[in-house]
Amino acid sequence: MLRRKDFLFNRFVKLIEENHQEITNRFMNDLLKHADTAAYRNIDRDFIYESSDRIYRDLSKWIAREYPKKKIEERYSTIGKDSYISRIPFHQAQKALVLQKRHLWLFVIDMLDDDNTMYMEAIELNNRVALYFDRAIYYMLKGYEKMIYNDLR
Repeated sequence: MLRRKDFLFNRFVKLIEENHQEITNRFMNDLLKHADTAAYRNIDRDFIYESSDRIYRDLSKWIAREYPKKKIEERYSTIGKDSYISRIPFHQAQKALVLQKRHLWLFVIDMLDDDNTMYMEAIELNNRVALYFDRAIYYMLKGYEKMIYNDLR
């Protein structure tokens, strides 16, 4: 079973590495027009592109076990700080990551359309479950943020 898992991981990594620019472009188009991430329209497009593309490249390294957990902590702590400084509300920063993950999976599903049915069903199930929890987290954070603003008044 480990061999099959390694094969799928390697295939996934290769797919990201060969297509990170296309995936980033799809993500950026959605991010910049999505109502839930409107604050990103005030940020330099080149900065957003490079940061987003780097996330996909880092992800492929992490899946290939070439990117330690500590680097993830450092990277996303910096993204959090940059988002705060850029006045991106935290629910929008979180939604941006949800969209980024979603666009990766949409791309993978598009590319694996002719693959075996069981593999596709597993990915689709994972995608649906992840989407459910991503949305739950987004709205939970949005509600939390509303309470903070109400307390500050």
